[in-house]
Amino acid sequence: MHHEFLGLYLDEWASLFAIGGGVGTLLALVMGAILQPIKNSIDKLTNAIHELTSDTHANTRRIDDLEDKFEIHIGEAKVRNQRIKALEKEVFDRGKN
Repeated sequence: MHHEFLGLYLDEWASLFAIGGGVGTLLALVMGAILQPIKNSIDKLTNAIHELTSDTHANTRRIDDLEDKFEIHIGEAKVRNQRIKALEKEVFDRGKN
């Protein structure tokens, strides 16, 4: 006794499922072989971008710190120059009297 469904017998349906499963497995393997290297490349690129971003933030902080120190040095230099001018004026003005 053969059972028929949509014009196909049970053994024909089993064959179709077996072929479909094989094709699906083959397709999954091929896609995995193609997509895995792409995924790995994207992961490497993502890591590189993350490292560059971290480095950029660190460099920005260092530059800000250096700018602050530079501003302090400029202020100290102005004070020093004013003291030198005051001392020069005092020394040279005494000699004129």
